[in-house]
Amino acid sequence: MSLVSKVKVSVCVVTYNQEAFIGDCLDSIVNQKTDFDFEVIISDDCSTDKTAEIIQEYANKYDFIRPISRDFNVGAGANYFNAHSLAIGEYVCHCDGDDMFLPGKLQEQANLLDSHPLYSMSTHAVNVIGSDEIIGSAPGLPEVANVEELVTLGTYFVHSSVMYRRNLRPAYPKGFQAVDFYVYIDMAINGPIHLDKSVYGCYRKHSGGVSSNPLYKAKIESFYREAYELAIRLGVNEDVVRNAQVKNNMSFSLARCFNGDYIGFKQLILLTIEDYPYANSFHRFLHFTRHFSLIARGLNLAKKIKHKLLN
Repeated sequence: MSLVSKVKVSVCVVTYNQEAFIGDCLDSIVNQKTDFDFEVIISDDCSTDKTAEIIQEYANKYDFIRPISRDFNVGAGANYFNAHSLAIGEYVCHCDGDDMFLPGKLQEQANLLDSHPLYSMSTHAVNVIGSDEIIGSAPGLPEVANVEELVTLGTYFVHSSVMYRRNLRPAYPKGFQAVDFYVYIDMAINGPIHLDKSVYGCYRKHSGGVSSNPLYKAKIESFYREAYELAIRLGVNEDVVRNAQVKNNMSFSLARCFNGDYIGFKQLILLTIEDYPYANSFHRFLHFTRHFSLIARGLNLAKKIKHKLLN
């Protein structure tokens, strides 16, 4: 397979210090059986371990792999957006460097988008590595969802399960940063999202992931606010957006509380006059009692007790 204009699918892999996982990730991609050509763009964000060396070994072996190296660390967001901007395929897949594809993934998703030209994205269920947990197969999740359902549910599929139409992806400016939810809204405004509840990938949860980094949480919260603002600008029903945003704010505030960040909890649980109609009774209770530290500490204690009982 050669990197020519007939490439149908671009697989964008982003990685940083994942020497323990990147080999398995790349094996799962290069071993995909397809009736079309695909390329693999691997963007390493200036890893300090042996990740870059492993990537180069694969690039030397497979001519459809394009390694992207950096002289300095640009951060997860910039690394992601840059990698995807280099894609040349009709369809584009994402894979984090510690996740894996299962056999048939690329062919199934490309076939789905070929046969449903109005769909903007294809996603699928994944197995959480090291457990029996499946994300994306719950009966209540819609197999076909519009942008309003996406806004309401949030990101109900894993990032590494996504294949989208490249021509629907906006050209974001250099240095632009956002969460994947923002990008999905930007594309789903153009057509439905399909969810295949079959498992075609493996997703890794571990303490080294970006989303588990406490220094990144405030930035993520800000990015989500920008995503909801984007939805309103694009014409999504404002009541749908505000309802989803208030629920999301409550989730973020409780996460702060459970991490012992009671100041952050009080800031995020606060309801404005505009937000109040969309809040449930528990959110309103926490809003009015936010200055009583015993309430927040009690929530945290209850979470710890529940965790111990379940484990």
